[in-house]
Amino acid sequence: MLVALMPHSGKEAALELARRLIARLEQEGIEIWLEPEAAGALDRVDLIRPESDLARAKVALVLGGDGALLKAARAAAPHGVPLLGVNLGHLGFLTAVEPAGVEEALARVFRGEYTIEERLMIKAWVERDGRVVASYYGLNDAAITRGTFARVIEYESRIDGSLIGTFLADGVVVATPTGSTAYSLSAGGPIVHPGVEALIITPICAHTIGARTVVAMPGQRVTVRVLSRDDAMLTVDGQVGARLKAFDQVVVERATKPARLVSFGEREFYSLIRMRFGLGKE
Repeated sequence: MLVALMPHSGKEAALELARRLIARLEQEGIEIWLEPEAAGALDRVDLIRPESDLARAKVALVLGGDGALLKAARAAAPHGVPLLGVNLGHLGFLTAVEPAGVEEALARVFRGEYTIEERLMIKAWVERDGRVVASYYGLNDAAITRGTFARVIEYESRIDGSLIGTFLADGVVVATPTGSTAYSLSAGGPIVHPGVEALIITPICAHTIGARTVVAMPGQRVTVRVLSRDDAMLTVDGQVGARLKAFDQVVVERATKPARLVSFGEREFYSLIRMRFGLGKE
């Protein structure tokens, strides 16, 4: 059996937990997969394995917060590996257990006592002069925003080629339901249950009264064409991205494979958002 460990390399608490889990897994004769960055931080370069070996993992243990899980999803989703998030962050929307419960949670995974939540992922790419110059996968969102200058950008958005509108704004977010509680929410977008399959297009601080969120079907393709000559950027999951030039097109569509999150049925979505965001009155 192979277990992938994906600790947040910049958090000592995550590295310390990883060391403890490595000792436990090695004691039980279970193979361990580490990416190079984590292996270096843990001084266990002997555990570096090819990325192709990740496909053999029973589970990927993600030690960190939601940001660590977003990064792990981009690596694990193409291989169909279930992700078990251990919350060492703040919100913990995507994680399943707290650090004190990780060993019991892992035992439950080995016994098959869990379910899988499939989360829609996106693929976003940049087209320039008819060529694809960058592409990314994401679990939360793709955001097209102004760059270093405090100027609005002009863009047009289309769904399956049909023009939605041309806008002056700080940018636009194309989010998944999982990402509806992240940047899209801050921009005024709706909270969408992660079991819904859709693409959520939300303008950021638009200079147009009629600019509203539009929800597209999961099989549709969203295209954002940058018309402004000022600095602009594409950022996926707030972690990776590229600078954009005038007349670049960012295309976003559903990825072929979803993220697969381990669930023990102990976290109910609406209770979680009420607790995290303080919605309404108790």
